[in-house]
Amino acid sequence: MVLAVEKLDRLERLANLVLLLLDARRPMTLAQIAGAVEGYPASQEGLRRSFERDKAVLRQEGIPVSTVALEGSEQYGYIIAEEEYYLPPLDLAPDEQLALNMAASAVAMGGSAGRDALLKLGLMSHPGLPAATGETPLGWLTLLDQAARARSKATFEYRGRARTVDPYGLVASGGHWYLVARDGGAGDVRRFRVDRMECAPQVGPPGAFEVPDDFDLAGAGPSVPWRMGEGELRTAVVAVDAVMAPEVLAELGREAEPYIREDGWSVVELEVSNPDAFRSWMIGMLDHAEVVGPPELRDGMVSWLEAVAETGS
Repeated sequence: MVLAVEKLDRLERLANLVLLLLDARRPMTLAQIAGAVEGYPASQEGLRRSFERDKAVLRQEGIPVSTVALEGSEQYGYIIAEEEYYLPPLDLAPDEQLALNMAASAVAMGGSAGRDALLKLGLMSHPGLPAATGETPLGWLTLLDQAARARSKATFEYRGRARTVDPYGLVASGGHWYLVARDGGAGDVRRFRVDRMECAPQVGPPGAFEVPDDFDLAGAGPSVPWRMGEGELRTAVVAVDAVMAPEVLAELGREAEPYIREDGWSVVELEVSNPDAFRSWMIGMLDHAEVVGPPELRDGMVSWLEAVAETGS
């Protein structure tokens, strides 16, 4: 248990260090870093050793922590230059972007290299891009993509019955591939999780339908990962500290109607139908956010964290 907590503490410290040095407008001294990032030893020697280890780990992971000579008693400062950390925009066409997404998914069998590359290229809206070689066969994605381009109807089994749809396109979001299509039976545009199709899709002849001129594929995809599940819809109450509040409020947009607690934390409500995706979103904010309610979501988060700690102990 103690070892797991120490690992989580160091992970949090490394994450905060990266955010701090990326956001810095000028090189930061070691004293400034220690004052802004929790978890470093109080002694100067211990601080220096811990920071050097952290800096080495980040550089090994490809994060360019630069050392800059400074005037004065603090001889060196540290910064992560955005132009060295992020790649420039590639200005890919939509079909090129989809092809790159699918290619990276196809090779992500044993690790996260493809996902990491897409994140750095800025081509993923969520870090959970699914591997096409796992639950979603690459061939199914290829067939559906070809059907959408050729305007061919697609037929497949979904939730125990046959569906014949007009496929408008594929979107990857929150760890899953979705087919956005007009359902011939229901008569409206729906999203179908490709890994939940019960058989390989069958594609008809080309030119069988037209996509409306005002249709927006990006806007038709699932908007946020915690609302992409098909379970019971619940209202989660989340408190966020001043560090993460601006980012969270910007992400939620008009949905957010926060109020400020006495301790300065912002409290927001959001609808959740996918507890796993909601938990992943919360974990990404470390100790900058907490689940206030309802009890089943809060208890589920606590139980999961305790299980992780037990596994790592």
